[in-house]
Amino acid sequence: MRSTKKRKNSEMDNLHHLLITKRDELATRIEQRRQELIGEQEPEDEVGLALRSSSAGMAIANIEREVRMLSEIELALRLMDKGEYGICSSCGEEIPALRLRAIPWTRRCVECAGGGVSGSRDSRTGRASGIQSGLLSPI
Repeated sequence: MRSTKKRKNSEMDNLHHLLITKRDELATRIEQRRQELIGEQEPEDEVGLALRSSSAGMAIANIEREVRMLSEIELALRLMDKGEYGICSSCGEEIPALRLRAIPWTRRCVECAGGGVSGSRDSRTGRASGIQSGLLSPI
């Protein structure tokens, strides 16, 4: 694996600040959503019950998504402390700064995340895979 020491200190400081800011924002939002779920009053009729159930399901799904993202951010901060931040967990290459600025908690480069244009072809259709075929996001 390559070392991240090539990255400028100011760049790492900026990424560290982005991660800390996002971590704190997510922790606050998760707690607010949790309190909203706890504080909801019982509905008086079946329509209210159905609406509450639907809203609670969406809120729980959002909390779960945010908890996963918070976990990724905390892992990125630990990797930063160990000097292993910014290295693709799949290929071991340095993740480009542009990708880290866009998604500071990412653990994979664009190619390994499946978003690169690799020129590979789908064996069933013979068509190009990835961004060229519109199946994958560029991020």
